Amino acid sequence: MQKGLGAVVPNLFDLAAGPISGKPVMAYYYVTYKCNARCVFCNIPDGPMDILPASQYSSTETVIEHLRILKHLGVRLIDFTGGEPLLRKDMGHLLRTAKDMGFRTQMTTNCTLYPRKARELQGLFDILNFSLCSPEAEPHNTIRRDNSYDSVMESLEIARELGEPYQVIFVLTNDNSHFLPAMIEMAREKHFVLKVQPEWEYFGNDGVAMDNIKIARKLAKEKNVYVNMAEAEIFSTGNLKEKPRCKAANAALAISPDGYLLYPCYHKVAQRIKFDWNTVKFFETPKWKEMQKKVGTFSFCDGCRNLCYLHPSFYYRADRYFVLSALADIRYLRERRRIESERRQYLAATA
Repeated sequence: MQKGLGAVVPNLFDLAAGPISGKPVMAYYYVTYKCNARCVFCNIPDGPMDILPASQYSSTETVIEHLRILKHLGVRLIDFTGGEPLLRKDMGHLLRTAKDMGFRTQMTTNCTLYPRKARELQGLFDILNFSLCSPEAEPHNTIRRDNSYDSVMESLEIARELGEPYQVIFVLTNDNSHFLPAMIEMAREKHFVLKVQPEWEYFGNDGVAMDNIKIARKLAKEKNVYVNMAEAEIFSTGNLKEKPRCKAANAALAISPDGYLLYPCYHKVAQRIKFDWNTVKFFETPKWKEMQKKVGTFSFCDGCRNLCYLHPSFYYRADRYFVLSALADIRYLRERRRIESERRQYLAATA
């Protein structure tokens, strides 16, 4: 796998390439809805998705066919997500196939299974996200309603030893915002980027207060910290349906475990479209173009703060959000380069 800045600069190019080409830049591929955590800010474990039986999940061969379709559609980055992706036994094979096809790969894990699968997965990621909610076991284990803290700590050491491109996603909530300084200290000690991800209203939860967003913004220029200032700014209003900023299905496609395109996004599904080669033809029809224009204008889109879709959307219009996001992402790339250099020096010193 490429190391240093050369391994991450294409991320920014990928985000810009979508608007230029008029194609979706990335895909969230939900390989499973099953999860062995019960995070308070997620509806997958207790929501309607969990009732989908695994027998209806796409087979390994079907997922690979979906990857071919996504490649044909111009997608550059595959975010393998869930649920907990590593509950899927063929995850290593899917990642390796995606890399062989030329995709950039990303995965987020709660780390409960990563330590035992790390060597099998080595070299298959462009971005490997570990989820951590506090610098100590509590309130991390309480927020996630599991006992994964020790597994995260172990995973950080393993990933550093293996030279993996790991970072930590810190979901910023009203219950853990005061831990930010301690999390930054840990990020520097263990050589990772701390990606601050504000909790948004999702399934009846309140989302993080703007006062805590302000705290994150003040720390945005600290070493080892990534706060996207465009995300922080739009959080006060969210997407506005009268003047939509979210491009959702235009920028990022969401594929379900049973093989459907979720329109306009996973979180608010207005329509499920069977994902096969007919989708390629459908994307060329006037109907799909009309559907694309409606993205962000639905009543459920008003006030939506889903940053997973807003972030790639920022690159589809040249405005203030575009500039703020680009500046934050460029700084992020520089931080990753610096931190990867620190990791190599650490490993050489402790060899």
